[in-house]
Amino acid sequence: MRRSLFALAPLALVAACAGSGMTPAGGMAPVGGAGSTIAATTVTMSDSLQFTPAAVTVQAGQTVRFQNISSFAQTVSTTADTPAETKVVLLPVGAAPFDSGEIAPNSSYDQTFSIPGTYRYFSNGHAEEGMVGTVNVTP
Repeated sequence: MRRSLFALAPLALVAACAGSGMTPAGGMAPVGGAGSTIAATTVTMSDSLQFTPAAVTVQAGQTVRFQNISSFAQTVSTTADTPAETKVVLLPVGAAPFDSGEIAPNSSYDQTFSIPGTYRYFSNGHAEEGMVGTVNVTP
């Protein structure tokens, strides 16, 4: 009986972490992905209303992690709701728009880019302030 309990202990740890958003190693599981996604690069969002770096390049099929290091919720989107947002959005032909929803401080959102081309995105409500970024996807 004791061996059965010890054998199940790792599974209990993984199950507890899955419900909490934590990984078994103690870090936060990525938001917007399956939890096993490895990001090719990370773009941070700060209190100064900037994406850093403002432009990144990845290969088709790779993932970009958007990490919110600001003190308030941020977003990453290509779904335009205002004229200012419509002006900045750019998607390759055939690419679907994406929207992270609110990303809490110290949390992240992963977006995989499958179609080569240029993606220009913004943070909801901050496009007019210039919070715009670009992902260039190569074949």
